[in-house]
Amino acid sequence: MDTAKTVVAVVENDQAMLKALGRLLRASGYMTQLYASAELYLQRTEKMDVACLVLDIDLGGLSGIELQQMLVGAGDAPPIVFVTSQAEDRYEAAAQRLGCLAYLRKPFDSRDLLRALDQAVHH
Repeated sequence: MDTAKTVVAVVENDQAMLKALGRLLRASGYMTQLYASAELYLQRTEKMDVACLVLDIDLGGLSGIELQQMLVGAGDAPPIVFVTSQAEDRYEAAAQRLGCLAYLRKPFDSRDLLRALDQAVHH
């Protein structure tokens, strides 16, 4: 798959991290959609096919796990990669139960994220 046409959506409430992830993904050839909250992701008007969703857990409103539950329940869940500072195993277990592709704890190696994205777009 040509990554230049592959859309990766990022939902992250930390603006610096959101921008950094956007830069990393664009530099790696992905198109990006950046959202500061789960609510903004759900309200998006640009409904391009999302090949992968990069998602934090603690988003200030709806959590990343709640967003994942909603998308899975609606049958509209792209592959999901969590990037989070949440160290509690219960979050990782919940994300994996719902079928997340990868669960990366911050700080993470950008190569691990790019490997997970490659797996998502070539699944």
